[in-house]
Amino acid sequence: MIKKIFKNFIILLFLSLIIFLITLSTIGIETNKFNKIISDKINKNNDQVKLELESIKFKFDINEISLFLETNDPKIFYRKAIIPAKNVKVYIDFLSIIKADTRIEKVIINLNQIDINEIKKLSTSFKPSNLTSFLNNNIKEGNLNTEIEIYLNKENLLHNFIARGLVTDVKGEIFKGLTLENTKFSFFA
Repeated sequence: MIKKIFKNFIILLFLSLIIFLITLSTIGIETNKFNKIISDKINKNNDQVKLELESIKFKFDINEISLFLETNDPKIFYRKAIIPAKNVKVYIDFLSIIKADTRIEKVIINLNQIDINEIKKLSTSFKPSNLTSFLNNNIKEGNLNTEIEIYLNKENLLHNFIARGLVTDVKGEIFKGLTLENTKFSFFA
């Protein structure tokens, strides 16, 4: 009898864990307890970036076997320009929360499609400046879809980043006599 109760308890515990992981992987658990922590950490160390978050979902990434926080339609300001973002995922070292010194490991920003004219407005802060000059003087039309992964060090400062995306409907003049029309390419940086 005790073996049967113990066996049923283990099965129930295992099923509860699976349901909990499926819920965290798909729907997530909505919370607002991390809004201020994330915004403060990012705004504190990066005076050019300001982040405003509405609601955050606590989720589980099966591919990376990691917990993360996700928000849709955040307000990201970079040098007073608004970056049109679909969503932001913030991977936090959750043991650091217990120690009261929250550490962000990685931030993934998935941007909405951006028209080339919006990029030109943001390009004043691009380095090197010859990229800005090329963009403003040679590219006339186009759209950009991109995702940026930002890796932070222990002080929550930029350590590395990966940008990938797709540029479509590009129209411009590369050199005199060499023009692009309806060009499409993907990139990885």
